[in-house]
Amino acid sequence: MAKRQSTPVRRDYIDILKGLGILLVVFGHFMEQYRLGSHLIGATFISIYWFHMALFCMCSGLVAHFSLRKLIAQQLWLYLLGQGIMLAFRAVILREDFAASGGLLMAFLLPWRHMWYLYALLFWHLTLPLLSLLRDVLRLPGSILGLAVAVFISLWAGTIDWPFTLVRVFAFYPFYAFGVLFRPQIDALDRLARRFWVVRVVPGLLLLLGYGIRFRQMMQMEGRLGESAKIFNDVPYGEGYAMSDRALFLLVGIVTSVGLVAALGGFRVFASLGKRTLPIYLLHFPILTFLIELGFYEPAREHPVPVIVAWVVLEATGCLCMLCSGPVNRVFNWLANVWYAPLKKLF
Repeated sequence: MAKRQSTPVRRDYIDILKGLGILLVVFGHFMEQYRLGSHLIGATFISIYWFHMALFCMCSGLVAHFSLRKLIAQQLWLYLLGQGIMLAFRAVILREDFAASGGLLMAFLLPWRHMWYLYALLFWHLTLPLLSLLRDVLRLPGSILGLAVAVFISLWAGTIDWPFTLVRVFAFYPFYAFGVLFRPQIDALDRLARRFWVVRVVPGLLLLLGYGIRFRQMMQMEGRLGESAKIFNDVPYGEGYAMSDRALFLLVGIVTSVGLVAALGGFRVFASLGKRTLPIYLLHFPILTFLIELGFYEPAREHPVPVIVAWVVLEATGCLCMLCSGPVNRVFNWLANVWYAPLKKLF
Protein backbone atom coordinates (compact mmCIF):
# COMPACT_ATOMS: atom_id res chain seq x y z
CA MET A 1 0.00 0.00 0.00
CA ALA A 2 1.42 3.39 -1.03
CA LYS A 3 2.37 5.70 1.80
CA ARG A 4 0.25 8.84 1.85
CA GLN A 5 2.22 12.09 1.80
CA SER A 6 1.62 14.19 4.87
CA THR A 7 0.36 17.70 4.24
CA PRO A 8 2.14 20.35 6.31
CA VAL A 9 -0.13 21.83 8.96
CA ARG A 10 -0.84 25.53 8.42
CA ARG A 11 0.09 27.50 11.51
CA ASP A 12 -2.77 29.96 11.97
CA TYR A 13 -0.86 32.24 14.30
CA ILE A 14 1.52 33.19 11.46
CA ASP A 15 -1.40 34.37 9.32
CA ILE A 16 -2.64 36.37 12.31
CA LEU A 17 0.75 38.02 12.81
CA LYS A 18 1.12 38.70 9.07
CA GLY A 19 -2.35 40.25 9.07
CA LEU A 20 -1.42 42.59 11.91
CA GLY A 21 1.90 43.32 10.18
CA ILE A 22 0.39 44.32 6.83
CA LEU A 23 -2.29 46.40 8.59
CA LEU A 24 0.45 48.37 10.36
CA VAL A 25 2.50 48.68 7.16
CA VAL A 26 -0.41 50.28 5.31
CA PHE A 27 -1.51 52.56 8.16
CA GLY A 28 2.10 53.55 8.85
CA HIS A 29 2.66 54.59 5.24
CA PHE A 30 -0.66 56.40 4.97
CA MET A 31 -0.07 58.48 8.13
CA GLU A 32 3.57 59.33 7.38
CA GLN A 33 2.68 62.58 5.57
CA TYR A 34 1.23 63.99 8.79
CA ARG A 35 3.63 62.64 11.40
CA LEU A 36 5.67 65.83 11.84
CA GLY A 37 2.63 68.03 12.39
CA SER A 38 1.07 66.14 15.29
CA HIS A 39 2.51 64.45 18.37
CA LEU A 40 -0.36 61.95 18.40
CA ILE A 41 0.27 60.87 14.81
CA GLY A 42 4.05 61.08 15.21
CA ALA A 43 4.10 58.94 18.35
CA THR A 44 1.78 56.39 16.73
CA PHE A 45 3.96 56.28 13.61
CA ILE A 46 7.17 55.76 15.60
CA SER A 47 5.54 53.04 17.74
CA ILE A 48 4.51 51.18 14.58
CA TYR A 49 8.01 51.42 13.11
CA TRP A 50 9.62 49.96 16.22
CA PHE A 51 8.34 46.51 15.39
CA HIS A 52 6.08 46.16 12.33
CA MET A 53 8.82 45.10 9.88
CA ALA A 54 10.52 43.00 12.55
CA LEU A 55 7.25 41.08 12.85
CA PHE A 56 6.95 40.74 9.08
CA CYS A 57 10.56 39.54 8.68
CA MET A 58 10.17 37.00 11.50
CA CYS A 59 7.05 35.58 9.84
CA SER A 60 8.98 35.18 6.57
CA GLY A 61 11.60 33.21 8.48
CA LEU A 62 8.96 31.06 10.18
CA VAL A 63 7.54 29.85 6.86
CA ALA A 64 10.80 29.74 4.86
CA HIS A 65 11.79 26.46 3.16
CA PHE A 66 14.75 26.46 0.80
CA SER A 67 14.08 25.67 -2.83
CA LEU A 68 16.17 26.95 -5.72
CA ARG A 69 13.13 26.55 -7.98
CA LYS A 70 11.02 28.67 -5.62
CA LEU A 71 13.79 31.26 -5.31
CA ILE A 72 14.03 31.76 -9.08
CA ALA A 73 10.54 30.94 -10.39
CA GLN A 74 8.59 32.66 -7.61
CA GLN A 75 10.61 35.02 -5.43
CA LEU A 76 12.86 36.49 -8.13
CA TRP A 77 9.92 36.51 -10.56
CA LEU A 78 7.73 38.38 -8.07
CA TYR A 79 10.44 40.94 -7.44
CA LEU A 80 10.97 41.59 -11.15
CA LEU A 81 7.21 41.66 -11.76
CA GLY A 82 6.74 44.15 -8.93
CA GLN A 83 9.63 46.27 -10.16
CA GLY A 84 8.11 46.28 -13.63
CA ILE A 85 4.78 47.51 -12.24
CA MET A 86 6.56 50.17 -10.19
CA LEU A 87 8.64 51.25 -13.20
CA ALA A 88 5.52 51.73 -15.32
CA PHE A 89 3.88 53.67 -12.49
CA ARG A 90 6.92 55.92 -12.07
CA ALA A 91 7.18 56.58 -15.80
CA VAL A 92 3.48 57.21 -16.53
CA ILE A 93 2.15 58.70 -13.26
CA LEU A 94 5.19 60.25 -11.58
CA ARG A 95 6.95 61.12 -14.86
CA GLU A 96 10.37 60.42 -13.40
CA ASP A 97 13.56 61.26 -15.27
CA PHE A 98 15.40 57.91 -15.03
CA ALA A 99 18.48 59.29 -16.75
CA ALA A 100 19.06 61.57 -13.78
CA SER A 101 18.95 58.65 -11.31
CA GLY A 102 21.23 56.06 -12.95
CA GLY A 103 19.25 55.02 -16.01
CA LEU A 104 16.31 52.77 -16.83
CA LEU A 105 18.13 49.49 -16.09
CA MET A 106 19.13 50.60 -12.58
CA ALA A 107 15.58 51.81 -11.95
CA PHE A 108 14.29 48.36 -12.91
CA LEU A 109 16.83 46.29 -10.95
CA LEU A 110 17.17 48.27 -7.72
CA PRO A 111 14.17 48.38 -5.34
CA TRP A 112 11.85 51.37 -5.41
CA ARG A 113 10.84 52.37 -1.89
CA HIS A 114 8.77 49.54 -0.34
CA MET A 115 10.17 46.99 -2.81
CA TRP A 116 13.28 46.70 -0.63
CA TYR A 117 11.58 43.89 1.31
CA LEU A 118 11.21 41.53 -1.67
CA TYR A 119 14.75 42.50 -2.65
CA ALA A 120 16.06 41.60 0.81
CA LEU A 121 14.22 38.27 0.84
CA LEU A 122 16.22 37.13 -2.19
CA PHE A 123 19.47 37.59 -0.27
CA TRP A 124 18.12 36.20 3.01
CA HIS A 125 16.82 33.07 1.29
CA LEU A 126 20.36 32.22 0.15
CA THR A 127 21.41 31.86 3.80
CA LEU A 128 18.48 29.57 4.66
CA PRO A 129 20.33 26.22 4.21
CA LEU A 130 22.99 27.30 6.72
CA LEU A 131 20.45 28.65 9.21
CA SER A 132 18.39 25.46 8.94
CA LEU A 133 21.50 23.34 9.46
CA LEU A 134 22.39 25.23 12.63
CA ARG A 135 18.84 24.84 13.94
CA ASP A 136 18.32 21.16 13.03
CA VAL A 137 21.77 19.73 13.75
CA LEU A 138 23.09 21.81 16.66
CA ARG A 139 19.63 22.48 18.10
CA LEU A 140 19.30 25.38 20.56
CA PRO A 141 23.07 26.14 20.81
CA GLY A 142 23.19 26.32 17.01
CA SER A 143 20.20 28.67 16.93
CA ILE A 144 21.80 30.94 19.52
CA LEU A 145 25.08 30.93 17.57
CA GLY A 146 23.28 31.70 14.30
CA LEU A 147 21.35 34.60 15.81
CA ALA A 148 24.53 36.00 17.36
CA VAL A 149 26.23 35.96 13.94
CA ALA A 150 23.17 37.58 12.30
CA VAL A 151 23.15 40.34 14.93
CA PHE A 152 26.90 40.85 14.49
CA ILE A 153 26.44 41.20 10.71
CA SER A 154 23.66 43.74 11.20
CA LEU A 155 25.63 45.81 13.71
CA TRP A 156 28.84 45.66 11.67
CA ALA A 157 27.03 46.58 8.44
CA GLY A 158 26.17 49.98 9.87
CA THR A 159 29.86 50.96 9.63
CA ILE A 160 29.66 50.88 5.80
CA ASP A 161 27.77 53.09 3.36
CA TRP A 162 26.45 50.25 1.20
CA PRO A 163 25.77 50.65 -2.52
CA PHE A 164 22.80 49.13 -4.37
CA THR A 165 20.42 49.89 -1.46
CA LEU A 166 21.79 46.95 0.54
CA VAL A 167 21.60 48.77 3.88
CA ARG A 168 18.27 47.30 4.98
CA VAL A 169 19.19 43.85 3.71
CA PHE A 170 21.80 43.73 6.46
CA ALA A 171 20.03 45.86 9.08
CA PHE A 172 16.84 43.74 9.18
CA TYR A 173 18.46 40.34 8.61
CA PRO A 174 18.42 39.25 12.32
CA PHE A 175 14.60 39.30 12.36
CA TYR A 176 14.40 36.85 9.44
CA ALA A 177 17.17 34.71 10.93
CA PHE A 178 15.37 34.67 14.28
CA GLY A 179 12.22 33.31 12.63
CA VAL A 180 14.17 30.52 10.93
CA LEU A 181 16.44 29.62 13.84
CA PHE A 182 13.82 29.66 16.62
CA ARG A 183 10.91 28.20 14.67
CA PRO A 184 10.48 25.20 17.05
CA GLN A 185 10.52 27.42 20.14
CA ILE A 186 8.11 29.96 18.63
CA ASP A 187 5.72 27.18 17.58
CA ALA A 188 5.93 25.77 21.11
CA LEU A 189 5.17 29.21 22.59
CA ASP A 190 2.03 29.45 20.44
CA ARG A 191 0.89 25.99 21.57
CA LEU A 192 1.54 26.90 25.20
CA ALA A 193 -0.42 30.15 24.89
CA ARG A 194 -3.38 28.23 23.47
CA ARG A 195 -3.43 25.98 26.55
CA PHE A 196 -2.78 28.49 29.34
CA TRP A 197 -4.48 31.88 29.34
CA VAL A 198 -1.79 33.41 31.54
CA VAL A 199 0.82 32.83 28.79
CA ARG A 200 -1.36 34.86 26.45
CA VAL A 201 -2.49 37.61 28.82
CA VAL A 202 0.78 38.47 30.61
CA PRO A 203 2.87 39.24 27.46
CA GLY A 204 -0.02 41.27 26.07
CA LEU A 205 -0.25 43.35 29.24
CA LEU A 206 3.53 43.85 29.36
CA LEU A 207 3.56 45.04 25.75
CA LEU A 208 0.71 47.45 26.40
CA LEU A 209 2.46 48.77 29.49
CA GLY A 210 5.86 49.20 27.82
CA TYR A 211 4.54 50.81 24.66
CA GLY A 212 2.05 52.88 26.66
CA ILE A 213 4.81 54.37 28.84
CA ARG A 214 6.96 55.18 25.82
CA PHE A 215 3.98 56.63 23.93
CA ARG A 216 3.19 58.90 26.88
CA GLN A 217 6.82 60.07 26.98
CA MET A 218 6.72 60.95 23.28
CA MET A 219 3.46 62.85 23.72
CA GLN A 220 5.13 65.01 26.40
CA MET A 221 8.23 65.81 24.32
CA GLU A 222 8.71 69.34 23.04
CA GLY A 223 9.29 70.06 19.37
CA ARG A 224 8.82 67.65 16.49
CA LEU A 225 9.20 63.89 16.82
CA GLY A 226 11.89 63.37 14.20
CA GLU A 227 15.07 61.26 14.32
CA SER A 228 14.25 59.54 11.04
CA ALA A 229 17.49 57.51 11.02
CA LYS A 230 16.48 55.81 14.27
CA ILE A 231 13.00 55.17 12.88
CA PHE A 232 13.94 53.72 9.50
CA ASN A 233 17.43 52.29 10.25
CA ASP A 234 18.50 52.86 6.65
CA VAL A 235 21.69 54.91 7.02
CA PRO A 236 25.25 54.13 8.20
CA TYR A 237 26.32 55.19 11.68
CA GLY A 238 27.08 58.84 12.25
CA GLU A 239 25.35 62.17 12.86
CA GLY A 240 23.15 60.98 15.70
CA TYR A 241 22.71 57.35 14.64
CA ALA A 242 24.95 54.87 16.48
CA MET A 243 25.46 51.12 16.84
CA SER A 244 23.62 51.23 20.17
CA ASP A 245 20.53 52.58 18.38
CA ARG A 246 20.50 49.65 15.96
CA ALA A 247 21.12 47.17 18.81
CA LEU A 248 18.13 48.60 20.69
CA PHE A 249 16.03 48.42 17.50
CA LEU A 250 16.89 44.72 17.09
CA LEU A 251 16.14 43.95 20.74
CA VAL A 252 12.79 45.77 20.77
CA GLY A 253 11.74 44.17 17.47
CA ILE A 254 12.51 40.62 18.57
CA VAL A 255 11.02 40.98 22.07
CA THR A 256 7.85 42.61 20.71
CA SER A 257 7.44 39.95 18.00
CA VAL A 258 7.77 37.12 20.54
CA GLY A 259 5.30 38.86 22.85
CA LEU A 260 2.81 39.17 19.99
CA VAL A 261 3.13 35.46 19.19
CA ALA A 262 1.84 34.71 22.67
CA ALA A 263 -0.66 37.56 22.94
CA LEU A 264 -2.36 37.44 19.52
CA GLY A 265 -2.19 33.78 18.51
CA GLY A 266 -5.95 33.37 18.90
CA PHE A 267 -6.96 36.75 17.45
CA ARG A 268 -8.35 35.32 14.20
CA VAL A 269 -9.76 38.60 12.93
CA PHE A 270 -6.37 39.25 11.31
CA ALA A 271 -5.99 35.79 9.75
CA SER A 272 -7.79 36.42 6.45
CA LEU A 273 -5.79 39.61 5.99
CA GLY A 274 -2.58 37.68 6.62
CA LYS A 275 -3.38 35.31 3.74
CA ARG A 276 -3.67 38.23 1.29
CA THR A 277 -0.51 40.21 1.96
CA LEU A 278 1.07 40.03 -1.51
CA PRO A 279 -1.19 42.42 -3.50
CA ILE A 280 -1.61 44.65 -0.46
CA TYR A 281 2.14 45.05 -0.02
CA LEU A 282 2.89 45.52 -3.71
CA LEU A 283 0.11 47.95 -4.62
CA HIS A 284 -0.67 50.03 -1.52
CA PHE A 285 2.35 52.28 -1.95
CA PRO A 286 1.66 53.24 -5.60
CA ILE A 287 -1.94 54.00 -4.58
CA LEU A 288 -0.69 56.18 -1.71
CA THR A 289 1.81 57.95 -3.98
CA PHE A 290 -0.91 58.57 -6.56
CA LEU A 291 -3.16 60.12 -3.91
CA ILE A 292 -0.32 62.39 -2.83
CA GLU A 293 0.34 63.39 -6.44
CA LEU A 294 -3.36 64.27 -6.87
CA GLY A 295 -3.20 66.50 -3.79
CA PHE A 296 -5.51 64.40 -1.61
CA TYR A 297 -3.31 64.92 1.45
CA GLU A 298 -3.06 68.71 1.38
CA PRO A 299 -6.62 69.79 2.37
CA ALA A 300 -6.54 67.84 5.64
CA ARG A 301 -3.35 69.55 6.89
CA GLU A 302 -5.26 72.67 7.90
CA HIS A 303 -7.83 70.74 9.94
CA PRO A 304 -7.72 69.56 13.59
CA VAL A 305 -5.96 66.28 14.40
CA PRO A 306 -9.20 64.23 14.77
CA VAL A 307 -10.14 65.17 11.19
CA ILE A 308 -6.67 64.16 9.93
CA VAL A 309 -6.88 60.85 11.80
CA ALA A 310 -10.32 60.15 10.33
CA TRP A 311 -9.02 60.99 6.84
CA VAL A 312 -6.03 58.62 7.20
CA VAL A 313 -8.25 55.82 8.50
CA LEU A 314 -10.70 56.31 5.65
CA GLU A 315 -8.00 56.24 2.95
CA ALA A 316 -6.05 53.32 4.43
CA THR A 317 -9.19 51.24 5.06
CA GLY A 318 -10.45 51.87 1.53
CA CYS A 319 -7.10 50.79 0.10
CA LEU A 320 -7.11 47.61 2.20
CA CYS A 321 -10.66 46.70 1.23
CA MET A 322 -9.89 47.12 -2.47
CA LEU A 323 -6.65 45.11 -2.38
CA CYS A 324 -8.20 42.37 -0.19
CA SER A 325 -10.92 41.66 -2.73
CA GLY A 326 -11.24 38.20 -4.24
CA PRO A 327 -10.59 39.20 -7.89
CA VAL A 328 -7.40 41.10 -7.04
CA ASN A 329 -6.04 38.20 -4.99
CA ARG A 330 -6.91 35.59 -7.60
CA VAL A 331 -5.01 37.56 -10.24
CA PHE A 332 -1.98 37.99 -7.99
CA ASN A 333 -1.95 34.36 -6.85
CA TRP A 334 -2.00 33.32 -10.49
CA LEU A 335 0.83 35.74 -11.34
CA ALA A 336 2.89 34.57 -8.35
CA ASN A 337 2.68 30.94 -9.45
CA VAL A 338 2.63 31.33 -13.23
CA TRP A 339 6.14 29.81 -13.51
CA TYR A 340 6.46 28.04 -10.17
CA ALA A 341 3.37 25.80 -10.44
CA PRO A 342 4.21 24.27 -13.87
CA LEU A 343 7.84 23.70 -12.86
CA LYS A 344 6.73 22.07 -9.63
CA LYS A 345 4.67 19.54 -11.63
CA LEU A 346 7.56 18.80 -13.99
CA PHE A 347 10.18 18.26 -11.28
